[in-house]
Amino acid sequence: MNDSPEEFDPFVTVIIRSFNRIAELRALVHKVLSQRGVHFEVLVIDSSKGMTARDVHAALATSDARVRVVHTPARGCPAAANEGVRRARGEIVAFIDDDDVPVGDEWLAAHIKNYRDPKCLGVNGFMVYEPEHRAPDPWFPRVRHWRMLSHGLFKQPRCYAYMPTRKVGIDYLMGGNASIRKSAVERAGGWDEGLSYHNEHSLFLRLAKRMQPGEYLVYDPEARMEIRKDVPGGLDYRFSAEVRSRVDELSRYFVWIVARECPERIYGLFPLFVPSFVLFSAVAGYELAAGRAVNKWAELAKAAAYAPVSLAKHFAGKKPHPRKNWIDAVLGEEEPFDSAGSNFTEALT
Repeated sequence: MNDSPEEFDPFVTVIIRSFNRIAELRALVHKVLSQRGVHFEVLVIDSSKGMTARDVHAALATSDARVRVVHTPARGCPAAANEGVRRARGEIVAFIDDDDVPVGDEWLAAHIKNYRDPKCLGVNGFMVYEPEHRAPDPWFPRVRHWRMLSHGLFKQPRCYAYMPTRKVGIDYLMGGNASIRKSAVERAGGWDEGLSYHNEHSLFLRLAKRMQPGEYLVYDPEARMEIRKDVPGGLDYRFSAEVRSRVDELSRYFVWIVARECPERIYGLFPLFVPSFVLFSAVAGYELAAGRAVNKWAELAKAAAYAPVSLAKHFAGKKPHPRKNWIDAVLGEEEPFDSAGSNFTEALT
C-alpha cells in the first residue's frame, strides 16, 4: 500500500437510490451524515412520484451542504446508479438503497481504508439481514468463503456476503453496501439498464475483462449494512414475485448479459446450459414459495416447466442496446434532470 495516512484523503460520494420512501430516506441521510473519518458528500437519486428535487431536499430536514438531490423518472436501480456515478464529485462512490441502514458511524471508513491500495477497485461489505431470507445452505464455511461473491460456470452469481473473514479477489459487488472507484465504473461503461434482477453483474462481467494485473475487488466484513425487511417493496419484494416473472428475469440476465459478455459460456456450452438453467429456475421457484401459502414443490415444477419456454422467448426476442442510456449521457444527448442542493443551479424544468 503506497499512501501514507497524511496523503490518503479521498473524496467520496455516497449515492442513495430512493423511490417513494421519504421517511426512510430522511432517517438514512441523517445516519450517513453521522459517518466519521471520511471526506464525503451525499447524493440522493430520487424518483418519488409527485415530487421535485426541491421537495425531496426540503423533506430531508437538513441544511448540511454535503447533501445534493437529483430527481429522475423511475427507471430502476441500474439507471439510478449510472446517474449517480455521472453526477458524483468523489473519486470513490459508495452505494446505499433506501431500505438499508449502515451499522455504526464508521461504516464508510471501513470501506474507504481498503483504497489505500491503488490496486483495490471496489469493496463489498457484510450484509446483515434475517436468516430466513437466506437460501438453504449445505456448504461448509470454507466452501462458502470460497464461493462468496463469485460467479459460477454460467456466470450465475453466488452471494454468501455474511461471512466473518475478509476475501480478496471477489467477482462482483452487490447493489447496496458496495463502493467502487468512479474510474472503474467509467472503464467498464456503467451498468446495463434493462434488468431488474441480477442487475449488478453487467458492469462486473465487463470490468473483469478490463482489469489490469494485480487489480482486485475485496469483501470486507467490517463494513456492515443492515438490509431491512420491514420496508414495503424492499427485501421482501424479491421473495414475493410470481414464478414466471422470476424465470423471465433470469432469462433476461443470461440471454441479454451473459450471452453477450461471455458467449462461450452460453453458446459454447449450450447443451449444458439449458438443463442448468432449468435447475436455476426450479431453485428460484422453490425459494419464492418460502413463507407463502403455496406448495413449494408445485412452484418448483412450474418454474422448471416454464424455463425452456422463457429461454426460447428471450433468445428469439429483441434485445436492448447495451448501455445506450450511459452512452447517450456521456455524449451529452440525454436531457438533464431536476436537481437541488449544494452548488446546484436553479431546479431545471
